[in-house]
Amino acid sequence: FPFLPLHSQILCLVIMLFSTNIVAQSQQDNRTNFSCPSDSPPSCETYVTYIAQSPNFLSLTNISNIFDTSPLSIARASNLEPMDDKLVKDQVLLVPVTCGCTGNRSFADISYEINQGDSFYFVATTSYENLTNWRAVMDLNPVLSPNKLPIGIQVVFPLFCKCPSKNQLDKEIKYLITYVWKPGDNVSLVSDKFGASPEDIMSENNYGQNFTAANNLPVLIPVTRLPVLARSPSDGRKGGIRLPVIIGISLGCTLLVLVLAVLLVYVYCLKMKTLNRSASSAETADKLLSGVSGYVSKPTMYETDAIMEATMNLSEQCKIGESVYKA
Repeated sequence: FPFLPLHSQILCLVIMLFSTNIVAQSQQDNRTNFSCPSDSPPSCETYVTYIAQSPNFLSLTNISNIFDTSPLSIARASNLEPMDDKLVKDQVLLVPVTCGCTGNRSFADISYEINQGDSFYFVATTSYENLTNWRAVMDLNPVLSPNKLPIGIQVVFPLFCKCPSKNQLDKEIKYLITYVWKPGDNVSLVSDKFGASPEDIMSENNYGQNFTAANNLPVLIPVTRLPVLARSPSDGRKGGIRLPVIIGISLGCTLLVLVLAVLLVYVYCLKMKTLNRSASSAETADKLLSGVSGYVSKPTMYETDAIMEATMNLSEQCKIGESVYKA
């Protein structure tokens, strides 16, 4: 505010800081309460959501490694085939965790091995996708520097979670699933995705109907049973790619069968034509032999007088060989 006097500039700055502090405090008050309920069990088995992402987390094996669990347990919870290790980008998974109280907060403590370039903030926001935050990690690991971590050491990352209270258990709410709210989400969309009551979601998280302040923050989704996650849109694309391939293969096989059928008919007709020609030739030969046999196989018998007359009494003039005469 260069056009204002100095004292006015200072006053405006104070007002802005005060307003910012009020907004921040308001947002902090509205955030989901992950404290330990007095009437909840000391620990429970629950689930956190995870979004498959490239390049390192598009397989169940890699994801299970950072959660210190088995790929099979994630596959069972996420409605996947046990042997289907490959995932598609943005596929939603349910990861089973054990939730318990650390101090007065509910966490699932996960051991993570530090790699080159890791920091509390980087791992919390990328590998664990804001299921925790660097402040909670620093509180649990006070002797470590958040940005200068020795490679290869095991660090405990507390993931936000919560066990149902007795009142919720009485209402048959079995799980409070931790879900990181996305900018495009709304209560109706999320309730449909998890099969949860919109009223229960709003009551548990204290954001009212507008969850804009919850963007990229963990919230709790109360459910009466484990949801059957719908397939990712990318899965639909995979199916769309697979369908033309199946149709193409089917058409190709049909065409191949038709070609083979035509070829077989052609070969059959050619063979029959050859057989007919052979039969015709044999018939002609039979007729020819039959005609010739009339002359060579059935000798005509003549009387002696006729023979003597025709050969001029076996004259030497008619003799051809020793006993052959022409007549």
